[in-house]
Amino acid sequence: MADVVILGAGYAGIRAVKTLSKLAPKGTTITVVDQNAEHEERTQLHEVAAGTVPASKITFNIQQVLPKDVQFLQAKVSKVDVSTKMVILANHAPLRYDYLIIALGFRSEDFGLPGAAENALPLDNVTSAETITKTIEQHVANYKQSQDPKDLTVIVAGAGFTGVELLGELTHSMPALAKKYDTPPIKIISMEMATRILPMFDEKLANYAMDYLKSHGVTMMTGSKITKIEPNAVVYADGDQEKKVEGNTIIWTVGVSGSDVIADSGFKQRRNRVVVSNHLNLNDHPEVFIIGDVSAVMAGDSGRPYPTTAQISTQEGDQAGKNVAAALNGQPLTDFVYKPKGTVASLGSQDGIAQIGKGHKYTGFIAKMLKRVITDKSLLEDANLATMLKQGRWPL
Repeated sequence: MADVVILGAGYAGIRAVKTLSKLAPKGTTITVVDQNAEHEERTQLHEVAAGTVPASKITFNIQQVLPKDVQFLQAKVSKVDVSTKMVILANHAPLRYDYLIIALGFRSEDFGLPGAAENALPLDNVTSAETITKTIEQHVANYKQSQDPKDLTVIVAGAGFTGVELLGELTHSMPALAKKYDTPPIKIISMEMATRILPMFDEKLANYAMDYLKSHGVTMMTGSKITKIEPNAVVYADGDQEKKVEGNTIIWTVGVSGSDVIADSGFKQRRNRVVVSNHLNLNDHPEVFIIGDVSAVMAGDSGRPYPTTAQISTQEGDQAGKNVAAALNGQPLTDFVYKPKGTVASLGSQDGIAQIGKGHKYTGFIAKMLKRVITDKSLLEDANLATMLKQGRWPL
């Protein structure tokens, strides 16, 4: 009888366990470890941060959706010792494994920028998203007394995928918040070092998103290299000059890295991502599979890994589950082949952009509908039909 341990119940981990449980030989013990009792649909964190949906809409109980033969352990992982095949936990006895799947997810990355950790709000989990919502509302509520325009200014640092979706959501929630507290309009500012947003999209679609945000009142400051974050201001370089934009709510969406457990475990890594084989495991420890945001899967002969997305994480989860089952059954492992299905970004409640397959591009309400379909499909596959019907977005 073999013991399989899966660390993390995010997109990659939960898909791995569901696939593995169907294919593993009888008698295999499967244990899922996560520090939280709830799975978070992290592609929807921007909605919670903007205050348009409650956290309960994007979370579900992990244990309730796992296969009946799978054990769940709520515990914090400290490190992995591959030499002894042990997982060290902060609040539980160590776990021994025969096969291990590491899918520990991401954290916000500030790249050592001065003041970012102290003065900007990250967006990397439900707790941080709820903190952003509360912070914005507290400052807006305080305006009546302070009359400080900084209380009515929200700055979003970073105009990548998460940043743009957050901006789109804020264009809908901020007018309602201003009305609630009877204040002047809330100013939304986007600051991005690159000269164009959303490089993963066709330029016309990226421009559509840019025009949408501008037309809904967002001040788009592309080409702004942030040099430091102060308690109520973002400082940036403008040629040889240093300038600042003031605001009491500063949200950081510039980048992410993998879980610190990767570095703490002594893996060879970069930004807590480990280069894996075509089978998604380690060459020197083939019983260890690393997937999702802590994995670096090379994109063909490009010499660069695929970007970390929920789409690739779920596909890696499926493949890792199949390969562990194959190893347990004495069968050959198969290579991971990424099959991109397209990219969709929402722009608030009624708009969006989508790039599907080869040459299929959509904007507006159709793109938003596609986003809702993807969200509901994720809930169906990661959780179950009951969860999708209760928390899904269609036909909202």
